[in-house]
Amino acid sequence: MGTLMNARAEMLVEEHAVGPAQDHVSHALRQLLASPVFTKAPRMCQLLSFLVEKKLSGKESDITEYAIGMEVFRRDARLYDTVLDPVVRVQMGRLRERLAAYYALPDAPLGVRVAIPLGSYVPTISHATVARPLLHRRQLELTPLRNLTAEHHSNCFVSGVDEELGSRLFHAFGALIQLRDHDQPMASSPGFADTRAAHRLEGSIRVEKNHVRASMRLRDTSAGQISWFSQFDCHGELGMYLQEELAGAICDKLQRYLADY
Repeated sequence: MGTLMNARAEMLVEEHAVGPAQDHVSHALRQLLASPVFTKAPRMCQLLSFLVEKKLSGKESDITEYAIGMEVFRRDARLYDTVLDPVVRVQMGRLRERLAAYYALPDAPLGVRVAIPLGSYVPTISHATVARPLLHRRQLELTPLRNLTAEHHSNCFVSGVDEELGSRLFHAFGALIQLRDHDQPMASSPGFADTRAAHRLEGSIRVEKNHVRASMRLRDTSAGQISWFSQFDCHGELGMYLQEELAGAICDKLQRYLADY
């Protein structure tokens, strides 16, 4: 499944349980902030620096939505209400997207990797090393997400997640991604020509009030078997920031799986 990673991911990335040294993390952070993905986004740089510095100094308890809103986004303490102001949640989703785009660059360093897990603002920092080359394979087809919720108002939300996920996957894997429309037949349908997609990403979404659960699976189309399955839960108002957060989490976890495949 190796070539579903882009040109940079011609190598398997092995993450070690022991985290990298602080000086290595600081050096990797400087490289990351100087990259084309971050250099023109000063607020994203400030946000990432704040998170990593708190992590390295052992002050993870200080990494809260309120603290980020006050220290990074300069909200007024007299007026700031995290329930009413989603700035941190929205920007964290965009930070996850930029991190995924950075690690998908052909020349991105293979040393330290920084990630922001879904449902948390505390970054994870891991040390990656080259293990072995991956084999070339065919494309990945993304099928439209199924809405398993009876209420029709959730259709727009699911469609938005579809769009966000397609965008994230394209930035991560480029032309290796195929997007299939709702009315387009499956590759297994009679008379359907081979699209060269060796794997298919399928999924469904359930919405219950402000709780969203996405179930995603990766299917090997030649063997007809499921090779990866994962569920994602998130909470909040059904809007763009939640779509970004969910799509970013799916894309990031899929990339991690493909790196270890």
